[in-house]
Amino acid sequence: MTLEANHSIPAPSHWTRLRPVLGRQLWLFLELFALTGLVVAQPLLDVLGRAFDFLLFHQADARDIVVLAVTITLLPPLILWSLDVLAGLLGRRIQAAVHLLLVAGLLGLLGLEVAKKVTPLRGPALVVVGVLSGAGAALLYATGPAVRLWLRYLSPAPVAFLLIFLLVSPVAALLKAPPTAAAAAAPGAAMRGDPGPIVIVLLDEFPLNSLLDRQGRIDRRLYPNFASLSQHSTWYRNSTAVVGMTGWAVPALMTGRYPAEDRLPIASQFPYNLFTLLGGTYGYKMHVFEGMSQLCPPAICPDAKKSSLSAAGGRADAPAGGLRGVLGDSARLWTQIASTRELTENPEAALQEASADVDAGADAVAAGPDRNADPARRAEVVKAYKRGIGFQRFLSSIRPSGRGKRAVYFVHVLIPHQPWKYLPSGRTYPQRTFGEPLAINGRWTSERWPVENTYQRHLMQVAVADRMIGELIKRLRDTGLYDRSLVAVTADHGMSFNAGQDARANPTEGTAPDVLWVPTFIKRPGQQTGSVNDVNWEHVDLLPTIAGLMNFSVPWPMDGVSWADPTAPQRPRAEKWFYPRPGLRQVFRGPPNQAIALHGVTDRLLRPQDGYLGWFQFGPHADLVGRRVDSLPAAPGGGTARVSGLDDYRRVDPSSGQVPSWVGGQLTGTAPDVPARPTVVAAINGVIGGVSETFSSAGSDPTWFSAVVPDSLMRPGDNHLQLFVLEAAGSRQRLRPLTLTG
Repeated sequence: MTLEANHSIPAPSHWTRLRPVLGRQLWLFLELFALTGLVVAQPLLDVLGRAFDFLLFHQADARDIVVLAVTITLLPPLILWSLDVLAGLLGRRIQAAVHLLLVAGLLGLLGLEVAKKVTPLRGPALVVVGVLSGAGAALLYATGPAVRLWLRYLSPAPVAFLLIFLLVSPVAALLKAPPTAAAAAAPGAAMRGDPGPIVIVLLDEFPLNSLLDRQGRIDRRLYPNFASLSQHSTWYRNSTAVVGMTGWAVPALMTGRYPAEDRLPIASQFPYNLFTLLGGTYGYKMHVFEGMSQLCPPAICPDAKKSSLSAAGGRADAPAGGLRGVLGDSARLWTQIASTRELTENPEAALQEASADVDAGADAVAAGPDRNADPARRAEVVKAYKRGIGFQRFLSSIRPSGRGKRAVYFVHVLIPHQPWKYLPSGRTYPQRTFGEPLAINGRWTSERWPVENTYQRHLMQVAVADRMIGELIKRLRDTGLYDRSLVAVTADHGMSFNAGQDARANPTEGTAPDVLWVPTFIKRPGQQTGSVNDVNWEHVDLLPTIAGLMNFSVPWPMDGVSWADPTAPQRPRAEKWFYPRPGLRQVFRGPPNQAIALHGVTDRLLRPQDGYLGWFQFGPHADLVGRRVDSLPAAPGGGTARVSGLDDYRRVDPSSGQVPSWVGGQLTGTAPDVPARPTVVAAINGVIGGVSETFSSAGSDPTWFSAVVPDSLMRPGDNHLQLFVLEAAGSRQRLRPLTLTG
């Protein structure tokens, strides 16, 4: 008995008991790690890695990018694994059930994402695919080891996705250290004289003809501030962009070189540019708000990250810049990837909502149709618009300076760039989705009306750019800098609004006048009177022209020429050079296309002579806008229509800065005698505000409609929206009411 007691088996240690438990938990984590890598990390890092604009827009630095990538890779599995661990506290069977549910959900999402990429299925059909994929895969997981073994072999994959993003994708260039001020500054001669400030405003997606009437004049009725600027600057009326993509256009402007290689618009890729030259060699103080590029390194522009337009875009509720902003927008982007609807083409489009929300509309809200509203309420609206970082921060950076103090003020704003959401009053309207996307891979839908309606909305948004120019001029005058300043205003590229055609990246002879020709105004220091210059200006001429006007030398070779001396030899060719992508040059006719660009569109598409209402008098039945519904004869009902955001018309608050002025939806049933392509009339509170032709979407019958109605017709609270089918026989017009559903 004593001998047996001395040879008893020792009790197992804590580690011996914990090892199988920890091993089981580790395998559970690795399975979730592999699945979230396939479902979240790979698609998200793949899209972000190809669209560096996302990170540039947020002015994310190398640390932000690394933390973002690691967070995308590790955070989702850690969150799900924590649910597993918590379930394990309730028992092993409960944990197994929860884990099976998580695996089924992730495999279902994986099936949905794969089907979305390789099939045309969308909507409920994709949901069915996801549910069946998840259920089938979960059954295999529960009944056999094959799926579990597959997941465990795949567990290193997320690490591979992370390394590809950080080391191989285009984003890897953003991780390189930018040049220091000393390294970036090229040797140059000392600047002569006592130069004043250099002020550069780069607008976006802005064709010249959007400013002009049919006589080729800047339409003062719609855009008074551009007209005023032209009276004391040189209008380079034959100015053209050299590329249709912002990431290539900005370096061309700032270096004076045509885009020869596909490089990111960052200082490490373009160390010699206007910012590094003036901020380094010539000692200018830099106030640079780039937005979609990082050509000014932190050593020269220490406030570059703080000045990011993406940090708030002028909105009180806009996402922050840097890591916080990029994480939030990455999460929103993934919801698009995993949704059953079409994916936004790239992250830049998802960001445009914030980027276009500059605060230039504040004064218009205060002085618009509701200028007699409660002053305290209007003050709140203005404060909301002016809060945060955006164009107002750029204006605030312009301050009085004494002689000999050199400064560069630069801002790139995504106005009048899409999304088109601004009314001429400065108010915004909610974004809607009417049928299929307007453009796919940069090419407009073949349906004419939705593209023309977008053109109208674009012209309205140009009014925001006009107001910004007015605020800039006022700020320069108030600070006493206007006369001494060189002021350059241009746009990175134009845009074509031709159904079925490419919008801007790949112009043809038919779209070149819209894509290439852009507004360009340069006011030299001391200039008092305006002039028009039709020299063959191309955007690579901006830097050499500024250098000539401000008496500084550019030490690197440039493709552009200086037009500072009007007696200097002109560019020997009349043709225009354009690069659909770096290194690939297209040649377009110069004078014939310029003549088309100068035809203008403002009084062809709108009715500026009718004041504010003229913005909305658009299309073949524009004469109806502004008439009361009861002034036209009525006819029997025309059918039914589903209106997007119908409830919005019951709780309108004009003083909030947003109104439901974009009216659209789909005819869900029409009377037998209604024509195949009916015209839809929209009325607010008994007054006709807009008229829409109907159009097809995704091969459907032409039942969709879209029109913009005046915010001046709306009142606080409940508003009465009416839709009609227009019955027109010769000069006789009748309205057939539609029954509305939401």
